[in-house]
Amino acid sequence: MPIKLPVIDDRTYEQLVSDALARIPVHTPEWTHTGGADPGVTLVELFGFMAETLLYRANLIPDRNRLKFLQLLGQPLRPASSARGLVALLNNNGERRNFTLPKGLIFYAGALPFRGEAGLDVPPVEGFACIKQITLDPDPALVDYYRQLYEATGRDFGGLDATDDIAPILYETVAANDVASGLDVGTQAVDGALWIALLLPTGETKKQRIREQLAGRTLSIGLSPRPSDVSARLVPGSPANPPPSLEVWMPALDVASGTLNSAPFRRLDSLAPEGFPDRSGILQVTMPSDPAQIASWPEAEPLEAGVGDLPPLLTDDGLASRVLTWLRIDGLANAGVRLAWVGLHCVPVTQRYHVASERLAPGTGESDQGCRLAQRQVLAESLELQVAGEPWILTDELAAAPREDQKGAKVFALDAEDGLLRFGSGEHGARPATAASMTASYDWSAGNLGNVAVDAINRGDNLPSGFKVRNPMPTEGGTGAETADAAERRIPLYLRNRDRAVSVSDFQEILHDVPGADVGRIEILSAWHPELSPALPGDQPGVVTIMVIPRTDAKRPDAPLPNAEFINALCTHLAPRRLVTCEVLLRAPAYVPVWISIGIDIVAGESLAIVRERVRASLRNYLSPLPLSVRGVASSAPGLEQGWPLFRSVTALELAAVVARAAGVAGVSSLLLGDGAGATRDSVAMHGLQLPFIAGLAVTQGESVPLTDLSGRDRIDDEPGGGKAGKSRRARRLPVPKIPDGC
Repeated sequence: MPIKLPVIDDRTYEQLVSDALARIPVHTPEWTHTGGADPGVTLVELFGFMAETLLYRANLIPDRNRLKFLQLLGQPLRPASSARGLVALLNNNGERRNFTLPKGLIFYAGALPFRGEAGLDVPPVEGFACIKQITLDPDPALVDYYRQLYEATGRDFGGLDATDDIAPILYETVAANDVASGLDVGTQAVDGALWIALLLPTGETKKQRIREQLAGRTLSIGLSPRPSDVSARLVPGSPANPPPSLEVWMPALDVASGTLNSAPFRRLDSLAPEGFPDRSGILQVTMPSDPAQIASWPEAEPLEAGVGDLPPLLTDDGLASRVLTWLRIDGLANAGVRLAWVGLHCVPVTQRYHVASERLAPGTGESDQGCRLAQRQVLAESLELQVAGEPWILTDELAAAPREDQKGAKVFALDAEDGLLRFGSGEHGARPATAASMTASYDWSAGNLGNVAVDAINRGDNLPSGFKVRNPMPTEGGTGAETADAAERRIPLYLRNRDRAVSVSDFQEILHDVPGADVGRIEILSAWHPELSPALPGDQPGVVTIMVIPRTDAKRPDAPLPNAEFINALCTHLAPRRLVTCEVLLRAPAYVPVWISIGIDIVAGESLAIVRERVRASLRNYLSPLPLSVRGVASSAPGLEQGWPLFRSVTALELAAVVARAAGVAGVSSLLLGDGAGATRDSVAMHGLQLPFIAGLAVTQGESVPLTDLSGRDRIDDEPGGGKAGKSRRARRLPVPKIPDGC
């Protein structure tokens, strides 16, 4: 049976007074006046007030004991964590020269401070990031027209049959930051490269002077991944998402001008972005020290521009005239990430307040001294403590410290959530001497208040004249401090698994308790690898696949996906707690669109609009990827307590039964179920980490509407993949720019 906490006494003030007055006729019958004006009644009411206060304090004893037990386990409340992001610096109106800015600059979103975590060079150049985006399904007549254009220059591409050695591939130059869905370099770019044009500042005309300012400088290129592109793989001895191997190239002018199909490049020294692709990072690229090397190839013929390995064609003449040189970034195509934003002159920032040299109460010379900082939610790595002018070291465990007369005894412990410093007993850890002065410098966090929107960070301290700042992407990762109730719930978890992930229940409990990640659903698939399907769980020993879904997703409320910060928080928390012999893969669900069209008959007297919404809600709840308890809805369907199960197909008959049970539905006239292509199916299979997502839903009275009307498709192709047979011989692709019609 469950253990119930005892309630010592739950009587209220009104009950205490009522019980006391009821005893008056029994014990003092001569007391006949019990109105509110009687002095005796006033004493009874005073007794009731004091007794209620004592009972309230007595009932707190079980709560206090649980919190004390948590304290004895060495499990303090978890502090708030700082938000992180990128800030881009813009030299719009300043002097046209290079500025080298130090680490630790303070930027502000309103009154909220963010600290720059790196220094950077800011030369007077602007950046334009773009790709050569493949033109899908080009008109054959248009391709033939381009072939004839290039044949007129004496370059014969040959025919377009299977014997071709060269196949022209039309592309369009697309700005990286203009792709709303995120930039997938691997699938969208014809050459798998990200290109950045280094431009003269607006209004500047002297290229040579700007080249001199750029020579030898290190560019800080910000790369922000699209939040929905997340997966992680925990392999012993490696990070969750290994950083991609990026290579940066620029035109090599010590070689003769390139041919139509290739161009000479030189590789630049670069430093990979830390934390990327789990979160935004900075790619540092050092430019050549010789200004003469900072240039691009001359265009011998108009039709050579942008062809082959040459940089993308810029159809904007004003933009093209400002180009100093090009940077080509390779390696993103294999990184498995979509880019949400790319830009120059970026610095990583974290939200934190700084407290310098706070004077603490002097030492007392006693054992187990403690003192509290002025601020809570302390960032432990930033704390520096001076005792009598000598630095003391932060430790995780005072009980393991040596005696105070031995080396290494000058240590202290920190409760970061409460800002409490604790010192040793003398036997384990040194004691601050009597009257010893103590000062502390530290940073503290505002928690989830640091998650600010785009362009919220708009000013900074000690910036050169004419500089502006902005955050091109929202800051993320800030979380609030843990509550006492949440900490109490960790007691059985800690005692059961000792913070080690071994069994399926261990993984569930540890991941549901991750700070900074509001988990809605976790599925643990032991001995199963998603890349080796169609094998079933249990067929691949040594592998654990974890599907994670956040509790909320503002962009996709019906199909929530974890973002990079969410996955990174899970990885950071799980990595030191898993078995070193176990490979762990964290994955988001793969949503499979289904189309549903229903015709219903309603009960007489019912409103069609209300019944229609009930049917919609019933189907959405039935196919929900999250447990309905997360959304505050009671789940009545057995087997769906944790949301739609993995490996379970969606069937039309099952959905018809759900609709028939909705209040106000007299019967189901017809139900059409369509797969992702819009083809009518009796069932839609789900494999691996796939979950259903209602892409279109129509509820009508009478007969159901055709799926073609619902999905907006005029033709349904039942053949998986479709398309024409491939060529018998693989042709070498030659990127050719598609000239806009207006040129």
